Amino acid sequence: MSCDQLCYYSLFKPEEGIRMITLPEKLSSMTPYEPGEDIYQIKLDANESYFSLPEELRDAIAAGIDTIDFNRYPDPAVTDVRRLAGREYRIAPDNIVVGNGSDELISLIMNTFAPRGGKVMVLSPDFSMYQFYAEVAELEVVNMLKDGEFALTEQEVIDRAKAEKPDILIFSNPCNPGGQGFDHGEAVRICMALEDTLVVVDEAYMDFWDQSILDVSTALENVLVMKTLSKAYGCAAMRCGFIIAYKDLIDQLNKTRSPYNINSMTQLAACIVLEDTSWQKEQCAAIVARKNELEQACTELAQKYDVFNVLPTHTNFVVLRTPKCSDIYEELKKRSISIRCFPKYEMLRITTGSAEENAVLLEELTDICSSMQ
Repeated sequence: MSCDQLCYYSLFKPEEGIRMITLPEKLSSMTPYEPGEDIYQIKLDANESYFSLPEELRDAIAAGIDTIDFNRYPDPAVTDVRRLAGREYRIAPDNIVVGNGSDELISLIMNTFAPRGGKVMVLSPDFSMYQFYAEVAELEVVNMLKDGEFALTEQEVIDRAKAEKPDILIFSNPCNPGGQGFDHGEAVRICMALEDTLVVVDEAYMDFWDQSILDVSTALENVLVMKTLSKAYGCAAMRCGFIIAYKDLIDQLNKTRSPYNINSMTQLAACIVLEDTSWQKEQCAAIVARKNELEQACTELAQKYDVFNVLPTHTNFVVLRTPKCSDIYEELKKRSISIRCFPKYEMLRITTGSAEENAVLLEELTDICSSMQ
């Protein structure tokens, strides 16, 4: 890297005679991701499940910790987790890579499949970490902007990707934060039309919809499907995600994956969670029911006060569009309710809580809207 591509930083005062170190210029324009750390009575900002794990699973995990040999490295192949995840998703274990959350997997994809200086295409707005990890890998990022309803047609995506010729196209389906999605047929047609592009379909929220492309994921040679235990399984603390793909793509990922990337406690907990997931199906149905109730109540508020519009979603969160998004966001914070605000898109994203939490939110939101008329 030439000197004009670098910026210089000093850890000590130059006059003290300490030599300066050289850091990549890309760091000067990057800001770290800062998740909210404030404490609120009602937390609806991170798309987490309002359920924790059932008590019997928590007890099993606690008991299982006593069986771990802490002086030994974890299973590098994550064998048991892949076996149980394969059973859950009806996929052969050899078609699965396990990651330390989706974040590690996104970074792995960018560093494995894009050449130096390559190109990544994202559909904006979408999960911000796609662009973040692409920039860390020093890849060019092409943003395709969605319409006012946070939607694109399959043909629009295909046409833009064919024109841009990215090495990687990555998008969440259904989308975070917009809540919309491509149905099964649309997503498959995008993948098949872009046979020279690696298409990454992040299905973190697909447990709340029924349009997954897992059934074709291992047959298409240019497709990676991502899944997670963080959302519908209520295991965000565990940090466990999956890539499911054609065997050769999995083999390439395993060349660059860290050998002990999933610690023994996560492997233990994930196996217990995946051993019997009937509880998860019940919780997921309840989450969808609460989201639908919240969405309907917000629609009625919108009709009554004309402060925001409600966009229907296929996820566990509700999307409100309003130029007053920042005002509403700040007012809810004062009332110890945290939601997510996207001022650039005049949007509020509200994760569904329990029935009791949603009731409090709606009471406060009603009061705020009435004062804004």
